[in-house]
Amino acid sequence: MSRQPWQRPLASTQQGRDATRAQVVEAIDRIAPETKGELAETVGISKQYLSELLQGLKSEGIVRKGYVVNDAAVYSETPSISRLHGEEAGEAVGDRGPTVLALLERLEAVTTSQYEAARTAFEGGEPEQSADTLESLANERYSAVISELKSYTLTTDWPGNRVAADLATVATNLEIVGDRACFIADVVAERPAPGAGVITDRLEEIFAAGDRINDLFTAVLFDADTSAYPELRSEEATVHRDLDELFELVTAYDMDLFGYLVTVTRALERAIYYWADAAELAVQLQTGVGPDHALTW
Repeated sequence: MSRQPWQRPLASTQQGRDATRAQVVEAIDRIAPETKGELAETVGISKQYLSELLQGLKSEGIVRKGYVVNDAAVYSETPSISRLHGEEAGEAVGDRGPTVLALLERLEAVTTSQYEAARTAFEGGEPEQSADTLESLANERYSAVISELKSYTLTTDWPGNRVAADLATVATNLEIVGDRACFIADVVAERPAPGAGVITDRLEEIFAAGDRINDLFTAVLFDADTSAYPELRSEEATVHRDLDELFELVTAYDMDLFGYLVTVTRALERAIYYWADAAELAVQLQTGVGPDHALTW
């Protein structure tokens, strides 16, 4: 029977002890054991030794009561993706980090184009390429990111593969943004653009806010500029207030126009949410991790 990753042979050196600590955290993270006995059996150590290791892990905040892993503490024990930015990272032999970020940038570029195409269509213009036309390219680039991350995950021990999983979530969020853009474009195509007015003006302002949030997200992920995150959160809070006011305003319209405006607004809200969620993951990866993340090995 093949061993699970947390059941690797243990050494008697300090390095072996550190490896065992990592195996304990990995086992908790993967199987959520209900008892200390179950955890000790899974890792293949005595309950006494496990108690000693858990005492240290709990004092460091890595493991909480009830055998729950503290994600922030785990990331602080994991090497960082910050070195993905710069010449040293690019020179690493077999380095997948720059490749992953390059693929993510390509995906972000096409999903942003889809968003802009939907915005242009809503405003009554004709985009050079519609959001739907760009969908196949978005799917192709999304698949390329996921394929690269899947390969990385299969060849990387925990907890490095947790970071790969987070990057996969970022890619999925971007894909959803493109999907919401297509949905908006389809809704807009089914009826004439509403006349100019306060509702249209407010929606155009929210589209513009989405652009700014996306710019701040890309600054965090691709430029390692975590100082952009507070501004993103402030912008997002303003958007939510504007959306709440907008939903109150649209109730004054007839049911047909009301349904149209609510549908567009909800789709726009979801696109912005997924950018903000991706930014939160990017901040965690950039700040909660040390300078030598496995992606630069």
